[in-house]
Amino acid sequence: MLSSARSRISTGFLLFAIIALAANLRTPIVAVGPVVGFIREDLGVSGSFIGLVAALPMLAFALFSPLAARLARRFGMENVLVGSIVLLVAGMILRSVLPSAVLLLAGTMVIGAAIAMGNVLLPALAKRSLPTRVGLVVGAVSATMSVSSMVAAAVAVPLAQWQNWRWSLGIWALLGLVALAAWLRIRAQGVVSAADEPQAVAGGLNVWRSRAAWCISLFMGIQSVMFYSIVNFLPSVLVEKGMTPLAAGGYSSLLQAASLAGVLAVSARFGRSTHKQRFCLLASLLLLAGVAGVWLGTPGQMWLWVSLIGIGGSGVFSIVLMLFVLRTQSINESASLSGMAQSVGYLIAVLGPLGMGVLYDHLDSWSDAMAVLVALMLVECVLAWFAASPKTLAQSKAG
Repeated sequence: MLSSARSRISTGFLLFAIIALAANLRTPIVAVGPVVGFIREDLGVSGSFIGLVAALPMLAFALFSPLAARLARRFGMENVLVGSIVLLVAGMILRSVLPSAVLLLAGTMVIGAAIAMGNVLLPALAKRSLPTRVGLVVGAVSATMSVSSMVAAAVAVPLAQWQNWRWSLGIWALLGLVALAAWLRIRAQGVVSAADEPQAVAGGLNVWRSRAAWCISLFMGIQSVMFYSIVNFLPSVLVEKGMTPLAAGGYSSLLQAASLAGVLAVSARFGRSTHKQRFCLLASLLLLAGVAGVWLGTPGQMWLWVSLIGIGGSGVFSIVLMLFVLRTQSINESASLSGMAQSVGYLIAVLGPLGMGVLYDHLDSWSDAMAVLVALMLVECVLAWFAASPKTLAQSKAG
């Protein structure tokens, strides 16, 4: 057993390591959207190709998310997270080393596989290591993702103008090295007992046969369609409305800044709220209003609609992370639900950026693609009510 002093040190450093990892779970993806124009000009690729680049991380999430819990049971969470960070850094370097379309695709796929591990294991890690502070940890993770994404979006175009788009994307490997150093120390200290890893329970709930789990997975899927479509194509949509690329990149930064409000609201209130379904529906309605506003609004209104997307979208995402914990009864069940929801959800999400790129190539306009996102958000608002049910998965299955 760890001494009291070492436990405090280890817990504090564990929180730092979690935050360092969270800072890497969006920046490699968010940094792409503002420099899409630079990539297309340099490589001579189409909108469909950019849509494929945007879709590859979700495809990787869908393929590798179900493996995360199994790998954690076999090798330990810390070992899996260290390995995933190594892959993440390698992927960022790979796609930035040369102006090659093939390397851009390959590096993006590697990055997606690495991020999938962190996405799945962080909620289970919070439930295992800090069970009384899950809301705090989820809030810190979501806030870190928002802040790091805000910075990535804000500096992407200036960095690309100063050097090139490859330098703008590759610099984030340094942030990955910080996370790697932290998790290597965590692993060396053995802060968490291997006996506490998420073990399979005989006769436990099969989340793949749970209607509630499927509802949460579909809810997450549409949320992911919104996030990755907006992150990758919002600058292009705004440029079509008459903005400069630099101004459009600034709105990407505003999107991430506004996300902090949604994160703070969910982390402070959702876990203790007795009206979780209303809370979830409100966040979804804010996201719907923002997407519809970007579709139909004028450039002078974009600050409002982009802010609503940030608040509502981050609120929905934070709620999804909380549901992995609140609607499960064990660490294993939490990891299994997280793996299923992210696998199914991101498989759905692949269609978002890819579909938007294809629609743009055929119609030469972003308007119809935004209309599709609005229609999907109507479905999301219905799913929100059922996904945030106060019952656990087992209670829902029992009726």
